[in-house]
Amino acid sequence: MFSTGSKYFFGITFLGAIAFAVYMVLIGESAIGGTALFGLVGATGLLTGLVLFTRDGSHGEEGVAASAAAPTSSIWPLIAAVGATLLLVGTITSTVVTLLGVVLLLAALVEWSVLSWSERASSDSSYNASLRKRLLNPIEFPVLAAVGLGVVILSFSRITLAVNKSVGAIAFIVLGSLVLAAGVLFSVRPNLRRGLVTGICVLGAVGIVAAGIASAGVGVREELVLAKEEGHYMHQECGVEKSEHFDKLPLEGVSATSSVDTHIDLIDGKLVASVQGIAGNQETITVPRSNPTNIVFRNKTDGEFRLVANLGSKMLTDGVKEDVVQCTQLIPEGSEQLLTLNIPKPAAVGKPFTLTVPGLAGQSIEVIVP
Repeated sequence: MFSTGSKYFFGITFLGAIAFAVYMVLIGESAIGGTALFGLVGATGLLTGLVLFTRDGSHGEEGVAASAAAPTSSIWPLIAAVGATLLLVGTITSTVVTLLGVVLLLAALVEWSVLSWSERASSDSSYNASLRKRLLNPIEFPVLAAVGLGVVILSFSRITLAVNKSVGAIAFIVLGSLVLAAGVLFSVRPNLRRGLVTGICVLGAVGIVAAGIASAGVGVREELVLAKEEGHYMHQECGVEKSEHFDKLPLEGVSATSSVDTHIDLIDGKLVASVQGIAGNQETITVPRSNPTNIVFRNKTDGEFRLVANLGSKMLTDGVKEDVVQCTQLIPEGSEQLLTLNIPKPAAVGKPFTLTVPGLAGQSIEVIVP
């Protein structure tokens, strides 16, 4: 029989050996880390042997009552060991692994502590078990339900990212119908065997998770890979041509609650500006520095046009500059769209900021930033 002290030292030795092995595999040989962990394993191993040999200084088992009940078997010590291992591995690999280790350790600490306390509550094992359930079930069931729901949602997301959009819609309709049918069956036949109900639920959950794992192995569909690489929706395309992504489903109206300072109208191919509080059409507009300014572009010309704000250039790296351009989407005749400018500094001498319409030469409005 292992004594109490030897169990503690054996656990420390085991965890130290795992940490040493993981360190050597993932980090490689190190004069400091490897030596320190190896020394820890050697020292705790020696102490384990000494404690086993001396039996913690005990000369017998006379202090243990023969009628003492054995503790209930539990998986929480194993989970605690896994959590500690993940915590050590996470310090040299990933933050996610560290967080998972912390969560497992906290769960094992709470569950193991309550289990140990409930076993000493009385001499009736059934009452002790009911006491533990009464205390932990209100916490365990919501947590397990949330974790299960998260796994199902994650599996669904992997499926939809892997299959075609139309196929994904059909798949969700079918899956939703199956879930609804199962719910109706359980409600109209409440006397179904518990094993059958459990089997149906487990089979459905395993099927969804398996499909999610398979979809994750396949990866996302090609169009999403291209969208991520090229950043379709992260940059504006302000040319004459219609952009496949930026001009998709353009906004064709402006909210009545928008705080609008200036209206830019394209009337029969001519660009004119009207500023709130100033009578008549203007050839220049003034925009306050570092202050958001809302401009409404209204297309009153046959065809689709966009308003482009040319705001100079900015330095990316030494000797490399990039033009600063903002624009609306292409909008048809009779539509309007909001363009918000936030200009941090005035234009360089001889290079004024302008508002233009691609495809219409000679039509521009100067933007003055004091």
